[in-house]
Amino acid sequence: MNYKKLKVILIISVSFFLAACKTTGEFRGDANLTILLVDENGCGVGNCSVILSNFNKSEKGITNENGMCVFSNIPSGEFRLTGQKNGYSKLESEAFNFINKGDIFCFEIFSSSQVLTKVEQLYGQGDYKNASELLDQIVCDKKSSLYAAICLYKSYGFFLQENKKQTLAELKKMKKADKAFEGIYQKIIQKIEINEIENEKQEGEGETL
Repeated sequence: MNYKKLKVILIISVSFFLAACKTTGEFRGDANLTILLVDENGCGVGNCSVILSNFNKSEKGITNENGMCVFSNIPSGEFRLTGQKNGYSKLESEAFNFINKGDIFCFEIFSSSQVLTKVEQLYGQGDYKNASELLDQIVCDKKSSLYAAICLYKSYGFFLQENKKQTLAELKKMKKADKAFEGIYQKIIQKIEINEIENEKQEGEGETL
């Protein structure tokens, strides 16, 4: 998944950010490298674990409440940023160049609700492959309600593809993840069984004709 790399001066009008974004041109030696992480609404995503890396080493950081993280004493050059936070899509960035002091590099990740909405749209278009890949991008605990919801979405995708085996496999994961979904699990199983009985009945009627 590609993420936007923008200078904050282009997207934020708050005065102190404008001052922070003022570049001083190319530099030699080390300087502070600032990252800004935003969601689909342009709001900063705080408490997100990020890793800045190049060919020689990597450094870990956590974004503040405004979605910013400053890495100190960083040499100019090419870098990559990855990161994750529960309830959001993974941050898997392209490489970016740190050349000018004062540049702030902005990356976008998406909330789970935004991802699930996109998945529904893809299902409607019959694009199951990309929908599944988006679901795999969501970061969450495997014992959480969100994980159970993801399994439910995956099972529905397989159901639309008439893949009974994978449908049931994802439903079982959902049931184990959160007991609150057990009722939904049972209802879906019943629907699958009823659907199979009706299909068998129709096939039998077709043979008699």
